Amino acid sequence: IIIIQISYKKDLLEVGFMNAFFTFNRRLYWQIQGVFMGYCPSPPAAIIRLSTCEMNSLYVDAHYIGNPVLEVYSRYVDDGGFVAKTKEEALRVCALIAGADADNNIKWDVDFPEEGKYTAFLDTEIRIGDDGEVHSRYYRKPMNKGITLHYQSHHSVSTKTAVARNYYKTARQTSTGEQQLEHSLNKVDELLNKNGYKTPRRYDKCHNKVEKTARRTNEAVTVCIPYTTEYDANRIKNHIKSRKIPVKPVFTPGKSLKSMLCSSRPYDKSCCTMGNPTLCRICPITTKGNCNAKGVVYEVTCLECTYVKSTYIGETSRTLHSRASEHLRAATNPTKHPHNAIGQHYADKHPGVVANLNFRVLDNNTRVLDRKASEAINIYVRGPNINDKNELDQIVRYIVKKP
Repeated sequence: IIIIQISYKKDLLEVGFMNAFFTFNRRLYWQIQGVFMGYCPSPPAAIIRLSTCEMNSLYVDAHYIGNPVLEVYSRYVDDGGFVAKTKEEALRVCALIAGADADNNIKWDVDFPEEGKYTAFLDTEIRIGDDGEVHSRYYRKPMNKGITLHYQSHHSVSTKTAVARNYYKTARQTSTGEQQLEHSLNKVDELLNKNGYKTPRRYDKCHNKVEKTARRTNEAVTVCIPYTTEYDANRIKNHIKSRKIPVKPVFTPGKSLKSMLCSSRPYDKSCCTMGNPTLCRICPITTKGNCNAKGVVYEVTCLECTYVKSTYIGETSRTLHSRASEHLRAATNPTKHPHNAIGQHYADKHPGVVANLNFRVLDNNTRVLDRKASEAINIYVRGPNINDKNELDQIVRYIVKKP
């Protein structure tokens, strides 16, 4: 358990909120007041700030103490909803909350419902009828481009089905009557048709309660597997089901063209750990990748083995420079590194020979389980002869037993 003193917490908050930087048009800017959209602390900061203002306004005002506002007031991050008898009453509530801000930075944009029309709030639009009854239905902003997970995208069918079902589930939850429900379902139909889903209404089905109960009680371990084709995904699921293996496969998509061709920071280039490749010991013997890369699956080739290619495959969360340096030290002095596979290879095959190795990055992933899975796949496919024979089984057991 890590215990942090209050003074240290204050220092951390000041560093986080007072050092918000962003780039625009290849120039670096410092946000002096507040934090910009997309900054990680922004949502919790907005919640804390508005909650404090509400506690210092709505819950100390004599009128709202006698008439609990919790029954009619709700807020999601910085979007608030309030049911009032008159416009003046609604404006008074907004003024109370904004007035509790010591810096006077809170400004509310208030939308009032027009007669016979709906008022939007998050993904729902609401209308109060002449009889006082509340009607609601599914809502999407007019500027929304209607882009969601496309049916032709490189994801498993189960993922696409879950996305479509969730849209219909939301449409049903936000609709109060038959007329509103049909409007909501048509909105979802339009969205899914635009993204390649044919006859999308077939996804409008509720999950079986028995199936849900079975899934909750099943103590299966979740394993992330790279998605290739639907045929391979079905074979894996059928194999797990037939063998009754306590594993729940989750198929992750491959790299998209956007991730490979586009970058939000195109002018940032990873450099050598030493700052200069000509001074680095690892860069000249690395054929693919750079020594500053972290979270890599790598391959080591012994260049002294001329008749039979000798390779080793491993992974590390550190930089390639740190891990490759360890292998070089082990190959140079094997007796001091008895547990290093490269060191033992040089002790058995090339005693007294200067280390002559080549490094190559096979994959890059910051998640431990994904990296372990990639390492296991590369060991199985490439068959490196320096790796221990039981190493593949040990990696598989680690992946399955990892919570």
